Amino acid sequence: MNKYWVYINGYRVVETRSIGYKWVFYRTTEYSRYKRIKRSEWNKCCISTLEQIQNKINIINKALDNDISLTTKSRNKFGWKNKSFDQIESEVTEIL
Repeated sequence: MNKYWVYINGYRVVETRSIGYKWVFYRTTEYSRYKRIKRSEWNKCCISTLEQIQNKINIINKALDNDISLTTKSRNKFGWKNKSFDQIESEVTEIL
C-alpha cells in the first residue's frame, strides 16, 4: 500500500488501494473504509509521496541541527526572504 501527502479538507496522510484511470480508492486511517475520489480531483490534491515529504523534513532538521539559517537578508521592505528548498539542500550536502 502506498502512502501520500494530500490536501483533502486539510493536509493528511492517506493510504491508497488502487489508482486507476478513472477512480482512486483511499483511506485516512488504518481501520476506516476506502473512499472513492475522481482521478482528476486526486491529481489536483495529491502533493507528494510520504517518502518525499519525510526526506524534506530530514534535510530541514539537519540544517537546523547544523545552525544553517533558513532565511537570507533581502532588500525588500521587510528585510528577510526564505531560502528555497534547493538552496537548503545544497548547503546541507556541503557540510555533510
